[in-house]
Amino acid sequence: MTPADPTEADERHGLFHDALADWTNDDVLQTKEARAALGSKHPTGLRVLDWPELRALFARYDPPATRHGRRDRRFGLLSVGLATLGLILAVLSPLAIGAERYVEMVAAALVIAGLGLMAFHELGAASKARWLGQRFGAERVRALYFQAVVNNLDLVARAMANDAALGEWKVARGRMLSYLPKPEELPGQAPLLARPVRDDGETWVLPEWSTPPKPPEPSQELDLLLSLLRGQRLDAQVDYVQRKLSDSLGAPGRRAAVVRGLSKLLLAAAVMTGVVAGVLLATGQTPEDTDVKLALEVTVGAVVAALALRVVNDDRLLAGDAGRYAGYFAAVSEARTRFDRGDLAEKLAALREMETVAYRDLREFVAAHWRAR
Repeated sequence: MTPADPTEADERHGLFHDALADWTNDDVLQTKEARAALGSKHPTGLRVLDWPELRALFARYDPPATRHGRRDRRFGLLSVGLATLGLILAVLSPLAIGAERYVEMVAAALVIAGLGLMAFHELGAASKARWLGQRFGAERVRALYFQAVVNNLDLVARAMANDAALGEWKVARGRMLSYLPKPEELPGQAPLLARPVRDDGETWVLPEWSTPPKPPEPSQELDLLLSLLRGQRLDAQVDYVQRKLSDSLGAPGRRAAVVRGLSKLLLAAAVMTGVVAGVLLATGQTPEDTDVKLALEVTVGAVVAALALRVVNDDRLLAGDAGRYAGYFAAVSEARTRFDRGDLAEKLAALREMETVAYRDLREFVAAHWRAR
């Protein structure tokens, strides 16, 4: 399996394009199209790399994680929308001749609702814990897929052409599923998963895999298997992180810059209208006067909108994500280079290094988003 054609990716321009809109979990052969493509080119590879039981388990983790992540973001987006609408109504209230009071009341209600949602978003640990726990679980299923093969290269390579070895491989990998975390237990583990990785031995789903196995005997089947693993694990991750580092507004780096710009603009507006309100009060007007009320409402609305933006798209979190993805890209690229240039032992070491890099990145992701509650 190979990643998407880069020439096709280059044709997809646009500031608002979602670079991951067409991303699928084909690295673990989750789609029929991926299995058909591999089967048409390398049927012996498909018979050892297709893992139906793991695919079913992955479907229990990944869609709920995606769903909870989107729900978590929607709360933040709604708070931004309410705060912005309240700001607009506050600005336009003087134009509602005869209904200024009602417009102001609605604007105030929207601001309060925005603040309430922000507080819920900040303090509601349960929603965040579900999302991060299930995302961790989904990635551990993905990790098991590759770790099982990397730590059993000899058996998997023999199973590509030997039915007895294939049966042994299926029995062995069936036992491995019991080592995965239970979906219902993961949300409660989110605070622990947000802690730094103490030992790279935590990378491995099965503890005994922390000790590298001996390199298998060379064979044509092993060469093909290693080539497929390069595409599925290394190339696919390079493709994924390149999309994350794109210029689209869906990418963390660009979104961080936009959030910073909008926040500064809103805070500048709040300062300016606050100064105007102070000047008007100093000239003898009262908070009940229309001009003072308008200035104060705009000040409050701008501050609330700026705070809401930080809740939804904390520029520090996004900037941190962008830096994390850049570091991850460098580490994965280094592992792929090591794989391409090395002998059999080095290729095996590069694949194991990839697992360590992926696990550390996963834990850093959980930690960053848990701290950003």
